[in-house]
Amino acid sequence: MSLRRVSTIAVLILSLGTAVAFANSQAQQPQRVAQTQENLQRPRRGDPAGLMQALNLTQEQQQSLQRIRQQSKPQMDQRKQALRQAHQELRQMMQGTASTDEIRAKHQQVQQLRQQMENLRFENMLAMREVLTPEQRTKFAELMQQRHKKSHNRGGRNRREAIGSDS
Repeated sequence: MSLRRVSTIAVLILSLGTAVAFANSQAQQPQRVAQTQENLQRPRRGDPAGLMQALNLTQEQQQSLQRIRQQSKPQMDQRKQALRQAHQELRQMMQGTASTDEIRAKHQQVQQLRQQMENLRFENMLAMREVLTPEQRTKFAELMQQRHKKSHNRGGRNRREAIGSDS
């Protein structure tokens, strides 16, 4: 599985955790969300509540996912900030008078921070995966595949338009 695909899945699982927090604030929901035709529709990007409905999570699952997200959030935030800072420093070094070796070292630091973020996302995804039933995992994988295809098709079209291709 490619790093990009793992990253996409991890981000979406983190989004799922956000949806869990939102859903828990809406505690008036029944123990299980009834599966209707609407619930079976593919959730829109940025609509984690739709993803939760499509997966038909129990309250316990929602709470578990929220706990996992809350536990990893401080580390994720710290890594994001460090990555932003290192990336900004790299941009400044590229514009300034830094030596090639200094720029390479900073680039290596940025790459290491990115890898740490990916590892943390992956571990988070594995923890969240354990909360889902086999059926929910299958449904989640299907939804992610649909989302990936849609974004890939849109991205491919945009790249062709950007370079002026008619095909």
